[in-house]
Amino acid sequence: MKIVLYIVAFALMIWALIEQTQNKPNIYIQIVAIVVFFFVMKDLLNKTPSNFDANKNDSPDDK
Repeated sequence: MKIVLYIVAFALMIWALIEQTQNKPNIYIQIVAIVVFFFVMKDLLNKTPSNFDANKNDSPDDK
């Protein structure tokens, strides 16, 4: 299911880029594409581990 979501999001982003080449682009398509892009990126970034928690406990200079 997630692969389908990524494919649809990628297709929507390409459609938004093609919309920009027209004389009068549809602003709603571009707004939806940006929102979908942010949600897909949020989902991808949640999968990567954070270095902040590991670095917080490793500092020996707690004075």
